Amino acid sequence: MPKPIIFYDSSFPGAVGFGEKDLEQLRAIGEVSDVEGVTALLREAEGGCFVSMHAPYFPIAIWEELLAFLKRGGGLISAGGAPFRVPVRKADGEWFVEPEQTAYHRQLRIHEMLSVLSRPVVKLAANGDIPLFQDRELLLDVADTWNLVPHVTKSSDLPHQMGSAGPMDAHIYPVLKGISSEDREVAAPAVLWENTKGDFAGGRWLFINQPLGAKFAERGGLKALREWARFCASGVTELWLKPSYASYELHERPMLTFQAQKLGRGQADDEGKETEWTFTIQVSYQDDEWAEFQFQFNAAVGQGLAIKRIPLRIDVRGGFYSVKCLAESSDGETRMLRQGFWGADAKLLQSGGLLSSGRDYFEKDGRPLPVVGMTYMTSDVARKFLFLPNASVWDRDMAQMRKAGINWIRTGIWTAYRNVMQVDGHASEEVLRSIDAFIMTAKKNDLQVTFTFFSFTPETWEGANPYLDPRSVEAQKRFVRSIVSRHRDTTNIDWDLINEPSMFDPQRIFSNGPRSSRDPFEKAAYSEWLALRHGSIEKLRERWGMTPGELPDFASATVPEPEDINFDVQDMHQGKKGTRWLDYVLFSMDMHNRWAKQLYDVIKEECPKQLVTVGQDEALGAQRPSPFFYEEATDYTTVHSWWLNDQLLWDGIFAKTANKPNVVQETGIMYVETPDGFAKRSEEELRAMLERKYAYAFAAGGAGAVQWIWNTNFYMDNANESHIGALRADGTEKPEADVSYRFGSFMEGIRDLFRDRELEDVAVVFPYSNDFSNRKLAFDATTRLTRVLGYELKVPFRGVSEYHLEALESAPAKLIIVPSAHNFDDAAFAKLLDIVDRTGATMLFTGPLGLDAYWRKSKRLAEALGERKLSNVVREEQIVIGGRAYPVSYANRRIAEVFKEVVLNGSVTAKVEADAVVEAAYGRGRLIWSPLPLELNERSEPIARLYEHVLQASGYRGKMEWIKGGNLPGVYGRCLQYKDGALYVFVSEYAYDTLIEVKSAGTGATYSFALERERVVLFATDLQGRVTSVYRPDEVEVRAQFDARAE
Repeated sequence: MPKPIIFYDSSFPGAVGFGEKDLEQLRAIGEVSDVEGVTALLREAEGGCFVSMHAPYFPIAIWEELLAFLKRGGGLISAGGAPFRVPVRKADGEWFVEPEQTAYHRQLRIHEMLSVLSRPVVKLAANGDIPLFQDRELLLDVADTWNLVPHVTKSSDLPHQMGSAGPMDAHIYPVLKGISSEDREVAAPAVLWENTKGDFAGGRWLFINQPLGAKFAERGGLKALREWARFCASGVTELWLKPSYASYELHERPMLTFQAQKLGRGQADDEGKETEWTFTIQVSYQDDEWAEFQFQFNAAVGQGLAIKRIPLRIDVRGGFYSVKCLAESSDGETRMLRQGFWGADAKLLQSGGLLSSGRDYFEKDGRPLPVVGMTYMTSDVARKFLFLPNASVWDRDMAQMRKAGINWIRTGIWTAYRNVMQVDGHASEEVLRSIDAFIMTAKKNDLQVTFTFFSFTPETWEGANPYLDPRSVEAQKRFVRSIVSRHRDTTNIDWDLINEPSMFDPQRIFSNGPRSSRDPFEKAAYSEWLALRHGSIEKLRERWGMTPGELPDFASATVPEPEDINFDVQDMHQGKKGTRWLDYVLFSMDMHNRWAKQLYDVIKEECPKQLVTVGQDEALGAQRPSPFFYEEATDYTTVHSWWLNDQLLWDGIFAKTANKPNVVQETGIMYVETPDGFAKRSEEELRAMLERKYAYAFAAGGAGAVQWIWNTNFYMDNANESHIGALRADGTEKPEADVSYRFGSFMEGIRDLFRDRELEDVAVVFPYSNDFSNRKLAFDATTRLTRVLGYELKVPFRGVSEYHLEALESAPAKLIIVPSAHNFDDAAFAKLLDIVDRTGATMLFTGPLGLDAYWRKSKRLAEALGERKLSNVVREEQIVIGGRAYPVSYANRRIAEVFKEVVLNGSVTAKVEADAVVEAAYGRGRLIWSPLPLELNERSEPIARLYEHVLQASGYRGKMEWIKGGNLPGVYGRCLQYKDGALYVFVSEYAYDTLIEVKSAGTGATYSFALERERVVLFATDLQGRVTSVYRPDEVEVRAQFDARAE
């Protein structure tokens, strides 16, 4: 084996400062050289290991030769800090340090590096399974280190499927870990990368991502360096231990398969050389310390794949079997492999109660279950976990999650459905048993499981349309039934039909609205649907603005493409027919529900008491299946709060329906970077943002939140995925994991509070006719409303759908707001008026009243509010509210996009200085109308003053009074009242720490506390107002005072 090539130069930046004695030791390890010498050595080297003692600094002059050396399979040790982060070059005879860059380490498939603070670390611990640092934990001091974010996968297994996994070209292990006072693994100062395939196949890389410290050599560090260099120079030997199935039926005989292959591409004379290994396997049942089965064998491992099948002489019982394999090579390398499998345990799966759902929350075993969840697809092979199962890894990870307070995990099949059921009706027994084992492992760890069948669009199985072709749908039913039929009596499972569905074309998912598959099934269904909705072709022509020649009958109605529709005010060149887009979007909602109900019914036939849902992203405003519409086809609704970080409250409110729980079923933080390619957010900022998302999930009346994802999935050709997760790629916990620990503990402690939540007195109607139309304004109007009403005025409210107004009959509101809707459905408008009449509600409607769903003028409320005409707004308007005029401004393109209505005085427009808010009694209720669409103007003041006016007119009374902090628009806070107490939620989107003081209207108790910038405060009280629990009690103090009435 060639001697290691060691770059060390005392004059180069980042030099450790070795003494002469230390340098002698270093020279005894390998060839110690400066830049010129290293470059020549690397050029000639075949195999071996390169060692840099200067990280994060490195000489640019050696880079190309080093890269070539590593691509030949050479080993690498980088010590001292972030590897290859700061390039250095010679300029005028001096070393010139360039700014930090990502360019060099990205060529090593390290996408970015984030600082990891040592604050929570109390000690360092070695990884016993790969004992490079065993008994060497004291070589390094506790110090800040780095999270290396990999992008090792550069292709996809199934490029035509979004979300496809890719080749597992590297495996990453923390070989030295930072341990917190809570015994959590929160940092990895030393990380091993084993490159198994791709450009660097066979190369072992050891990164020590912190300064070595002045006493590194004195503590025996150079002796350890010699062994590490030899280890890395040896190259990768890939070892796999796999069961033939992840679960076995009772009395079956299990089979293990062992695989080994030497991947290192070392010296030419190493080719064909084999290494002797000894493997000792031990199989244990449940928690028994004694082994049920032991077996030892030797194998010569070379460059060819060695395979050994090992039948286990075990009569399988119901329960969990753990497998350990100690691997020892003649070169001195040792490694522990861990596996596991299950014996089918029906008793375990049937124990405990089923999950049930109420109006707002879930219950389990007779108690509310506020969801603190996590997406999980395993830390070893990510999305391939059903094909390469390792129940030991699952059990370890799930135990860690349960310790963190997580009570619910979401998993499933995001891609490769044909690998599960290649032939229609014939699902893989291997995969089905993996699913069984996964669910049993979750049950062992007291975790509810949501299992997802499809993503984005369901698999077609030779059909033409994934939602409408009977061939496709029948195959999907068989696929679903093959899984759920095995779990008729399982008590910890619910089912997610599809993740983030788009309609209909699989090649155009995540489009802004439905996209046609252009097949006869969709065409026929569309014609049939139009006939049912409109009744007569004459009505349809009127609404679409078409002639008899253009639309002779329903069968001649073509499915529109986006280019056929005038979505923009400047799209006027071809005279497009745009109002028909509303029908196509509504059609897509119904077809999604028709599809979902068919699969829902299949599940209920097999498992009538298990819950079923659809997992949808932030589709509101994107014209994809929306919770208010698909609620009828599921047992609970969901939202995935990813990109709309400025609209997190809005996200939750307008996904929460009147009758079923809503879960923020995926939430996390997408990676964003600076223009020069660096991560824009720190790990601590990511933690704070995730914490806010959890707080908003509960504040919006939701049942809880599920983070995406536990372990970072870096086996996709998508660098964004490599940044997302509660755990880093090295397996240690990010600060984001704190959110699960803290929320898990807090919610478990107050779970019995979540009964009989009082509904908000203010309801906001989401104007779907506008949102589904060719001129969408609803997103802007409702998000602006949310900011003003929820943040500036601190008024909680609930969301209601224009097409599902029965929610306001079963649970009337004092105040109903319809914000700047413009086009609004006739039947919905009539129903709203009826609700106002019968319930005595006050209704505020802003903007034009007289536009129907197809943007046609009507004479709505002419008797109550007077004759009106549609008019354009101008840049600067005024609105009179309560006798005072406020400026209203329509900036940018708003004067082209929006309308107002002008009240007529007889046959002429009344000559007034400003539009005025109009009020009128209506039956038992009251109508308040703003002729101007205020939410679409750029000034907040008139919106806030109007809302204050209508709140007072409606008799609204808040549940708490703001004494301090109420004037801050960057601070959100509310009280959720329950049968036996209250939950207070406060969220900072403010740049500074601030003092908050609020007073309960019910108990008279006053609460004061410090709210940190970008953080949250939650606390629970009993019916007397006494504080019973505080979120993050070690960091937050809530002081309660009671007035005489409260006492």
